[in-house]
Amino acid sequence: MFMDLHMHSSYSDGRNTPEEMIEAAAGIGYEAVAITDHVWRTSDWVPAYAAHLEALKERCRPRIRLYSGIEAKVTSLDGDIDADPSFDALVDLILGSIHRIPKTGGYWSKSDREKAKKSEIIGDWLQAFYGLLQNPRVDIIAHPLSELNGFGVRETDLPMAEITDRIAASGKILELNVRYNTPDQQVIRISADKGAVFLISSDSHAVPDLIANSRLVREYMDKEHFRIVDIDRYLSFRTSSSP
Repeated sequence: MFMDLHMHSSYSDGRNTPEEMIEAAAGIGYEAVAITDHVWRTSDWVPAYAAHLEALKERCRPRIRLYSGIEAKVTSLDGDIDADPSFDALVDLILGSIHRIPKTGGYWSKSDREKAKKSEIIGDWLQAFYGLLQNPRVDIIAHPLSELNGFGVRETDLPMAEITDRIAASGKILELNVRYNTPDQQVIRISADKGAVFLISSDSHAVPDLIANSRLVREYMDKEHFRIVDIDRYLSFRTSSSP
């Protein structure tokens, strides 16, 4: 299925409405999309957002399938996410991402790059990332290594075998994000060899982004042989397995 399950709308930091993003995606030829706006625990607009997307699902059929989602950042070394638990039942998908690397008492900033030991930053990132992999609320790990790039961390600095073993064992969907695919390439290829499932997503924040990025999404789908998740089957299995 030609799909893009990571994009943002004017509900958070996107520049277009959900309707405009969906219409553009349908025009490109996508068979399925998800609107996955950024949330925080205090985002009191999420129920209205989820209801809006639910209504749009009916209007979009059969032209394009629509899924609802949220993207929430990691807030602690334990892999907690910045989303109220009440949001979980309102949407189809939850993306977890590390936008800032947690540390004891706060977050690492880019200004720490010169004065902190790289090993300390990597250690905290690993702890938070492994916590995210174990977080049962999270379906998709978005742009997995992107935040490390700003700290000068490369694949050769990381315990790649351990990371990819844990990704494969977690059962999480790993995202190949066409906007932030460095230094993700090696971890994605090794994880794919170990049986991890993937989405190829654009993380678009506006219609022009979506149009431009769709070419990259198609390119990766055509040239790579990742195990792309069957999203309907995944959601059906997750629902049937819920307590």
